[in-house]
Amino acid sequence: MNETESDDSCRESFNFKKSLGIKKQKFEQDGLMLKNEGKLSIFQKICFAVGGLPYQMCGNALGLFISPFLLEVSQIRPKQVSVILFSGRGWDAVTDPLIGFFVNRTNTRFGKLRPWILFPVPFAIFCYIMIWYVPDISRSSKTIWYLVFYCFFQTFLSCLHVPYTSLTMYLTPDQAERDSATGYRMVFEVLGVLLAAVIQGIMISIYGSTVNCDVTTLNLKSTTPFPYNDSSLISNNLNDDSDTNKLSEGYLISASIMSLIYLICCLTTFFGTKEMKDVITDHNKEFFKSFKSVFSHKSYITLLLAFLFNSLAVQLVQSNLALFCKYTVDAGDQYQYLIIVLLVSSILSLPLWQYLMIKLGKKTTYAVGLILLIPNLFVLLYIENTIWLLYIVCVISGMGIAVNFLLPWSMLPDVIDEFMIKSGERKESIFYSFYVFFTKLASGVAVAASALVLEFSGYIDCPDGCCKQPITISLALRMLIVPGPIILLLLSLIFIWKHPIDENRRRDLKERLYEIRHNQF
Repeated sequence: MNETESDDSCRESFNFKKSLGIKKQKFEQDGLMLKNEGKLSIFQKICFAVGGLPYQMCGNALGLFISPFLLEVSQIRPKQVSVILFSGRGWDAVTDPLIGFFVNRTNTRFGKLRPWILFPVPFAIFCYIMIWYVPDISRSSKTIWYLVFYCFFQTFLSCLHVPYTSLTMYLTPDQAERDSATGYRMVFEVLGVLLAAVIQGIMISIYGSTVNCDVTTLNLKSTTPFPYNDSSLISNNLNDDSDTNKLSEGYLISASIMSLIYLICCLTTFFGTKEMKDVITDHNKEFFKSFKSVFSHKSYITLLLAFLFNSLAVQLVQSNLALFCKYTVDAGDQYQYLIIVLLVSSILSLPLWQYLMIKLGKKTTYAVGLILLIPNLFVLLYIENTIWLLYIVCVISGMGIAVNFLLPWSMLPDVIDEFMIKSGERKESIFYSFYVFFTKLASGVAVAASALVLEFSGYIDCPDGCCKQPITISLALRMLIVPGPIILLLLSLIFIWKHPIDENRRRDLKERLYEIRHNQF
């Protein structure tokens, strides 16, 4: 009798394991489970990471160079530059959430997200090249030209970046693997910023002209602003229209090179990644209810605000660094090298921050990185012509900026995990759409606000090659890159402190998600 019961028990166990194996195989084929418990190969991580390069490359080329380009090459007044950029951010406020909503509703045989990465590429490339073209029209018409192409480019860029960043949640359910993939992605994103600085910088150095400034005509220590329209005091032997046209050609060539890189990266990510399906799906597809549920989630709000203020601080420094080097510390010829040092420092420090993230936790590491930036910015308030000190500041700033690349994007998937557990739904495209919008909002507001400050400080129009600006411009630039960013970083630290997801909470979320998925399985 006992032998019979034992045989029956063995048979039931064997049949159960066989049935379990068949189900597991079917789940893997359907994409509901990943082989090797969600482990990603290095090749998969690289193919995913490459997709982050276009956004940072083009976005930072605009952040670093759009202000000097519009002011000194296209000859647009600062207040018109601010109109272009502020209007662009208003446009993004409408389009980015809509893109997130439509991405969330997409379902094709190529996946939910991957088609969005590919289809807007030709439109984005065309608009990006047009941003760096100088049309032979009036100044007011130029303002409309740049506004239209800037807005459309930002829309097509969101069509790429919202689904691309959301793809993080569809690569694997494993937290550690997602963090690792995000780390790979951050390396390529910093590389994108580096490419923007190097490519644009090389073209400017090749096609730009050298201006011979008669320093005896300028009193650097004068406290009296230059007359608003007397540009003869500002520059000497200014370039003619042909020189400005040459520099415009350099900007166009760099835009074309970056557009080719943009295309290659999008193709690599589209064909090199695969979306995981999940047992947790989105049932509520109503527009306003979806956004209400997302913005009712406390941990998302605290992280979003910390990210916003942090990004504003970084973008405020970035958008004014070129003019600061040129007109405040007389180091315009060192600008390209300073940017390269800053970005190489960011890339080299990413493994350190990844290690600290594991040892100290994400929340603590994020705070440490921001605190590192604050005393470093104070140095810029007093630095004059000490070039070697400027390089040290860039090395330390690069380490702090690496935190801005890595930590906010590593913390967001944990917030989405918490939301999925509480609501039983997936809305990662909406979560990521506002993250992307706030990134662009920070960039646009920083450049636009800076342009307004320069306008009221007496910025003087001149062709490319201006030697000096009024002393008020030098002071305004110093104020823009020190007190403002420090206040914004302090606000960011407050919201990081209030963020409720720490390492204990992360472990709890991981266990609960594991239970949900395996109970369904």
